[in-house]
Formats: sequence, structure tokens, C-alpha cells
Amino acid sequence: MESFITFKTAMLPIASMPELLLILLIVASVAVRSQTEKEFLALKEEEIQLQLLDRERISNLMEYAEELQSKVEVLKRFAEAKRTPLQAAKGREEEYLSNPLHSFRLIRHMHEDWRHVEKFMRQPVGQDQINFFKERANELPSKEDADDATEAIYRIIRTYDVPPEELVQGLIDGVRYNGSISAIDCFSLGTLHFEWGKYEKAVDWLNHSLTLLKPEYNSVYNVLGFTSSEVHMLLARCYVEMDQEEDARSTLLSHPTLSQHSERLLTLYNNTRHVPVSADLQPLLPDKFNQICRSSHQNKPSRLHCRYNGTTSPFLRLAPLRMEELSLDPYIVVYHNVLTDAEIAKVEQIAEPLLEHSSVYVAEIKKAIKSKVRTALGAWIPDSDMDASGWTVVQGLHRRIRDITGLNINEQQHMQIIKYGYGGHYDPHFDYFNATVKNTLASGDRMVTVLFYLNDARHGGSTVFTHLKLKVPSERGKVLFWYNMRGESHELDTQTVHGACPVIHGTKSVMSCWIHELDQMFIQPTYRRNNRTLFHKMVEHQQG
Repeated sequence: MESFITFKTAMLPIASMPELLLILLIVASVAVRSQTEKEFLALKEEEIQLQLLDRERISNLMEYAEELQSKVEVLKRFAEAKRTPLQAAKGREEEYLSNPLHSFRLIRHMHEDWRHVEKFMRQPVGQDQINFFKERANELPSKEDADDATEAIYRIIRTYDVPPEELVQGLIDGVRYNGSISAIDCFSLGTLHFEWGKYEKAVDWLNHSLTLLKPEYNSVYNVLGFTSSEVHMLLARCYVEMDQEEDARSTLLSHPTLSQHSERLLTLYNNTRHVPVSADLQPLLPDKFNQICRSSHQNKPSRLHCRYNGTTSPFLRLAPLRMEELSLDPYIVVYHNVLTDAEIAKVEQIAEPLLEHSSVYVAEIKKAIKSKVRTALGAWIPDSDMDASGWTVVQGLHRRIRDITGLNINEQQHMQIIKYGYGGHYDPHFDYFNATVKNTLASGDRMVTVLFYLNDARHGGSTVFTHLKLKVPSERGKVLFWYNMRGESHELDTQTVHGACPVIHGTKSVMSCWIHELDQMFIQPTYRRNNRTLFHKMVEHQQG
């Protein structure tokens, strides 16, 4: 079963992959996993290597099948040769065996030939190919990788409201992709919806799985433990959870091997109700956020302007930047063509070796953890392990941020590189902490966000401000800049709630930098009403 589904943009759908070879390939694999963690969703290099390995394994499988076929042909020829005299003797066995030649051949054949045949049958076939599978098994995706891939497709399905019949045709959010999914893939998605308590959606995916079952592959499905009865049973459980017992009964009765057990299964399902996975372990993906992410959403026309900014720093008087106003309350602007291709390539070069699963800060436990809220890879620069040339890059970025914002930035200020693979997203959130943590004690809260876009997200991946119903596409070289606090009062601005839409095609890379309150103490007031306690803690921390 293929858990990693790669789509390539096209205008027409194609037939699904040859499932027989793929399924036999998986059956031949062993459940051994490498301790080296791989990232197949966001790092295309590793996914390409996985695809190359898939080609090697299929070629190896074909060699194995050819060896098996060769052995089968030998056995068939032997059987046909020995069947001929038996057919000639049928009905006149005594007369036939009266011939001494026939008697001799029968006795010798029964004594010698069958022993050699048995020995031949016991000889292993394709041992080299089997060893190849074993030796390369540690390069295969783990169960966690497969789960991540299924959840990534789930985020795309839910955010962009993709029904089963459209996904099977490769149609996602108005774009048709050159690819498809199988009955087993639909069953995996139905299972995930069931586990997360989305029973109505699970019913849709399970029913579609049944429509995609191919009778000619039934024997292969049986080898994999995937049968129509398994789909029917999970479908019936969904109906029971939805309190539609008659539909559950009809589902079980419609299957020949389940019909006689239908009442017993219904009793079991009613007595052991399903407990969905905790909401904390699921992506949030609120409806308002999803609707803005979709291609059907268009930003409302405004009277805001595009202009060249040459005032926030002396350098911009010589080389003004093209600025587009998106909102005045809160203040949000976009600068275009800020980074060159060479600068972006350098940032990616120093950040790529440092990427690891990103985490989010949870105020209740006062620590950063890996969470379903954000599904991406992340790295911080500057970093002690980065390439030495990275320091020059960081200093140049700091200067660019000062030019754009007109604000002070600490020379030691870290920037975060985030890379999203397909389905990668960030649920709606605020950039400010609004909590007493190490960062806010030292520098105050995050007053300003500066977000650099390092590539074009071909489809999906926009930044959306849900309160403002504003969508900003990911476009290479531009910078999104906004205030998280209101004017001189520095009250936290709840209108800045924003998120990253799931990426559909390709990847999305961004770099975030946050400018803090206390770094602006000589150019802007940093005291916030009702926050005197936090201010005193900051002072005590710095004096201590």
C-alpha cells in the first residue's frame, strides 16, 4: 500500500498505478526500520531518493517474478510430460501396464523422478532479490512517516473541502493534478476520520473505498489483510456511532460473510462505543480559517496604496523598496523583491542542515513542544553549528530588517526558518506570548513580526489573517511586516491572529524575525497598561 501520494500538476487525470506490483513489493518487505530519522514530507531530496528506491525495488521484484515464472514453467513441462501416459492408460490400465516398457517407466519414474521434483520445489527462488529487500529495508518510511503522510492529506482535504470523488480524480481546490488514489488509500483516510471522531466524513471515504475495489485484485487484497469485509465492518461502526443502527445492519447484511454475524457485531459495536482521539492531538483547522485558505476566497478591494518606501532608513533613500499596504488597523504591509535569489540560496544553504521538527510554545506548561498545531520543519539562525559564512548572511538580514521597519533589532536576535511540506500548516495563532517567560523577561514581548518568503508555494500555503479575512500568498523574495501591538499603548492586538494554510503542491519556506519591545525603549514607549508587574519583573531581572 502506498502511503506517500505525490501529485504533479496537469490538466487531465490518469489511471491509478499498477497496484499488483506495488502490493507485492510491500508484502516482500520486512518490518525493520532505521534509527536515522528521515523527513519525507518537507525535504524533496529524501522523497526523490525514496522514489528511486521504489524503482529499484520494482525492478528487483520483476527479476524475482521472472525467476519464479521460470521455475513454474519447468514444473508445468514436467507435469504435462507425465500426464500424457496417464491419459493414454485411462480406462484400460491393466492392458496398458501389461506392456513392460510402461511398467518399467512407471516404477522408475515413481522411485526417482518425484524425489528430484520435491528437491527442486524446496530450492529457494530469488534469494538474491529477497536479500536486497532485507538489506534496504531500513530506507523505507516508518509507521510514523505513513501516519504523517495520511494526516497531511487529511489537512488538505479538510481545509480545501475536497470530497472523495474529486480527490480520486486528482481535483484539489480547483486544480486538476496528474494522479489518483486507490481503494486502500481511501480506506486509510476513512480510518483516520473514524479515529478522530469524524464519522460522517469517514462514511464518505469508506463508501468510496468500496466503489474502487477491483475484483481482479481480490487475491492480492487478501494477502494484505485488506478485504471488503474489513471496510463493511468499519462502515457499520461509523453508523452505530451516528446512532443509525438500521444503516449499520444493512451494511453488515449486504456482505455475504458478515450477514450471519450481523446481530452479534451490532451488539458488540453498541456495547463498546468508540472513544475518538483527543482534540489536543488533532489539528484545529477552524472553518473560518479554512474558508479564507480556499481559492474561492478573494480579498476585499481596498483604498490602500502601493508606493516606494524611502523614508524608514537612510539606505532606502538611495534604494527605495516597493511597499503594498494591506491593512492600517492593524498595520500590515508587504515589501516586494526584498531578497535576491543569491541571498535566498545562501539562507537555505546554512539552514538546511539544521532543520528538525518544529515546536510551538504552550503557555500552560511554559515550554515548547511538538504539536499538531504546526506541521513543519524548523531551524534557528544564528546557530553555533551553522556554516561560518552564515554570520555575514545574518548581519545582512538584520540590516535589511532595520531598513524595512525603522526599528532597532538586537545583534543577537535569532530568526526562525520554517519549511512546510505537502499538507504542512500552522493553525491560527498570535505571535506575541502574553506571558512571563524567559524571552519576555529579557526583551519584552514580540512587538513586530517580519516574515520573509523564500520560495513560491505553487498551490496553497498562504498566510491568512482570520479576523481581517485577509490572504497573503507565498511569493519568493517578498516580506510581510505587521505590528502585534496597538500604537503607542502597546496593547496586544487580537486582530493579528493568523495562520499558514496547508501546502498542496511543492513546499513552502519562510523566515520569521520578531522585534521585541525593550529593544525600542529609546524610540518608542514600551509600557503597557495593566502590565506594571511584568515591567518590574523585567527591571529586576536585568538588575539582578
